[in-house]
Amino acid sequence: MNSTIILLILLITILAITLLSFFLYKIYKLLESKPIITEKTNNSDAVSELENLNKEKQKLLLSIQELSQQKTLLEKEIEKLREEIDKNNLYLKEKIREKENLNQEINKILEKAREEADEITKKAFEKLDSVSKEWENIQKQKQELWEKEKQISLIQRELEIKKQTLQDEKKELERISEEIKQKQEEINRAKEFIDLELQKIANLTPEEAKEILLKKIEEQTKSELLNTAMKIEKEYIKLAEQKAKRILVNTLSRITVDSVAENTTYSIVLPSEEYKGRIIGKEGRNIKAFEEITGVDLIIDDNSDVVFVSSFDPIRREKARLTLEKLISIGKINPIAIQEVYDQVEKEINIRIQEEGENACLQAKVFDLHPDLIYLIGKMKYRTSYGQNLLKHSIQVASIASILAAEIGANVEICRRAAFLHDIGKVLDESNGEPHAIAGAKIAKIYGEREEVVRAIASHHNEVPQETIEDLIVQIADSISASRPGARKETFDLYIQRLQKLEEVATSFNGVEKAFVLQGGKEVIVFVKPELINDQEVYNLAKEISKAIETSLKYPGIIRVTVIRKVIAVQLAR
Repeated sequence: MNSTIILLILLITILAITLLSFFLYKIYKLLESKPIITEKTNNSDAVSELENLNKEKQKLLLSIQELSQQKTLLEKEIEKLREEIDKNNLYLKEKIREKENLNQEINKILEKAREEADEITKKAFEKLDSVSKEWENIQKQKQELWEKEKQISLIQRELEIKKQTLQDEKKELERISEEIKQKQEEINRAKEFIDLELQKIANLTPEEAKEILLKKIEEQTKSELLNTAMKIEKEYIKLAEQKAKRILVNTLSRITVDSVAENTTYSIVLPSEEYKGRIIGKEGRNIKAFEEITGVDLIIDDNSDVVFVSSFDPIRREKARLTLEKLISIGKINPIAIQEVYDQVEKEINIRIQEEGENACLQAKVFDLHPDLIYLIGKMKYRTSYGQNLLKHSIQVASIASILAAEIGANVEICRRAAFLHDIGKVLDESNGEPHAIAGAKIAKIYGEREEVVRAIASHHNEVPQETIEDLIVQIADSISASRPGARKETFDLYIQRLQKLEEVATSFNGVEKAFVLQGGKEVIVFVKPELINDQEVYNLAKEISKAIETSLKYPGIIRVTVIRKVIAVQLAR
């Protein structure tokens, strides 16, 4: 509205100025167009001309006067319009202030509403968290109640058995008591008879005869009581054996008995025949680089599109398998790509090992373990003991130990925890030649396990004397899991031990970075640190390792030792 009024005022002003300019221009032209009056001009014509000019002048003056009046009116109108504009501006300013005040109030209301909404949301989330925690507690309580119900049912069953046993014992004691009464009566009658006879046939006083008789009766009573005690003891031993058998049978019936023998090879099916050439590479450089980086044997079947990854170390074998599968999927196989993919797979395997450890803890119901212990437990997934998967074996031993402990009233938590960790020493990178039970007990103690758990781990193979019933339960549970038919294959484990010993001998020399056993123990590849071993020392090191293998190991055939010193320089051109 303000812009329209201003535009109208400007147009009126421009129009007035234009009209004024037009009339002035006309007067100027009229005066300019009149010829100059000379002396030759007639006076009459000049007078008439002057009169005409005066008339036109008068008209122009009238027009100018009218324009001045119109200008005055316009100025008044403009003044009124300005006053109206000022009023409108004041009105608009007032409205703008009101609008700003309204906006401020609206913003305050909105801010308050946001704060209230945030508070409500926060309370809702807190309520949700509390409900979730309550639900978890309820689930946990349900699980505990279920466990307690099982224990109560076992206790009730045990009490029934004990009650029946006590009733049988009571009957037996009543029978024995009745026999003792009868024998006592017989002894009293015999005593009276002997007293009379002794008085008749001997010149003994009643006191002397009584003393002799009491000695005889005491000897007879001792013999009879000893026989009775031996009989009761045999019956108790028989009942205890029956109870122990019943507990073991009940325990074995409640555990799963799956057993998986671990292999030493993985097979990978290639998408097409051309991938064989890619994997082998020019002059075999790709397959050589793959075996050097991963430490496995890569066996390519000429008659089918299958590649076998072979290694005695399950973790190394799994890393190699995943590396090869990823290389095949991206279709790019060369030494640099192999190294990059292997490094990536190594990180993924470490994460997977941690997850496997956490899942195993949930299965075994063992909680609050140190993260490093959980990682070691995850490594059990890829280890075997006499052909038996170490992680499954540990979970099973924990289950057996907890059931045995519940049956006989021992500490279930200590038994379960110690049984779950009893073979942790088998996955340690360095054990300093100690038995795995001692090494496992030391690592468990380092990571804050209780003394009872540490002692049970250390004593499950009798390297440390057993002191409590929990120590014995862990050993029994380990024996039950290991003694099942088909659970273990000793020859396989001996083969693995021989290959591990080969690697240990090779890595025991200074300057050796890593060593891999290939070809089923027929070849050892040793990588040295280039900054510690020069080219000349490589040959001497190969001879020393060969001699160490000859003196410390027994093996069929010949073992080839290959020592590699490799320097790789990588720069990026940008």
